[in-house]
Amino acid sequence: MMIGDKIIRSVNWHITTKCNYNCRFCYVQKLDREILDIKKASSVLEKLKTNRNDYVEIEKINFVGGEPFLHPLFYELLQAAHEMGFVVSIVTNGSLINEQNIHKIAKYADWVGVSVDSVSNLEEARLGRGRGRHVSHAIEVADLVHEYGIKLKVNTTVTKSTFQENMEPLIRWMKPHRWKVFQMLHIKGQNDACVNELAVTGSEFQDFVKRHEHIRLVGGEKPVFESNEDMIGSYFILSPSGKVVSNEGGSYSTFEFEEFLEKQTRVINVEKYVNRGGLYKWADQTTKGVKDGLNEKIRTECPPMLRVNM
Repeated sequence: MMIGDKIIRSVNWHITTKCNYNCRFCYVQKLDREILDIKKASSVLEKLKTNRNDYVEIEKINFVGGEPFLHPLFYELLQAAHEMGFVVSIVTNGSLINEQNIHKIAKYADWVGVSVDSVSNLEEARLGRGRGRHVSHAIEVADLVHEYGIKLKVNTTVTKSTFQENMEPLIRWMKPHRWKVFQMLHIKGQNDACVNELAVTGSEFQDFVKRHEHIRLVGGEKPVFESNEDMIGSYFILSPSGKVVSNEGGSYSTFEFEEFLEKQTRVINVEKYVNRGGLYKWADQTTKGVKDGLNEKIRTECPPMLRVNM
């Protein structure tokens, strides 16, 4: 993959809207039905693999939710994508990852992205993410992911209640290979109820950015910060049923896959996709530091900033 390419090489498939959390700012709450037949689901992967043109050539697939672990075909989808040669990524709240299933995940997944929006367990619970132990568990998940040689990504959504936080100690503790930070995005018909309370202004988001932009991740990588403007129109998104979703205009519209192929540049702004960091060396980053003992299996105590938030 050439990073300078102006071509879409990754896709986010929201395989289900089911979730065991109730994140108030979630912008994927009302989409179509998930696919429950593995042959039909595999046909979506086949379309992604075989349909290539000057603008689309998919190499990496992100299985997203809702909570993707709640899809009844979750492991079968991971295996199918892996066997087709995709770089396989999971974006999850992390609550269902444990020592019993991490080995199964590691067989098929190259990346695990864990969503953490605050350094405080209590604040995460107020936001609807977990029930008071989300951050502590995310740290345990990070250790498991590192131990099994999977690359770790942390996703953070910045809201009105968290934009003044300092997440540097937590990020340094979790040691992700990639950290993506999003300004809370309002999608009409999805998360309208929380906008007045939780949406942050551009300047508030930039305050958060300035406080964290100096951080360097595993391999010296920089964090990626995405404003609302960066996100709108810059993602290749599939609904649970495999339809292409556009978020242009701040609301969702859908296209059949074949229709998308005919007018993909009207659905996704390739320039914005590239400029927001949609292309990166997802197959080249190494977990060597982890395997050489940079991280221990399970740390015996929480980071200092979490002790008061348990």
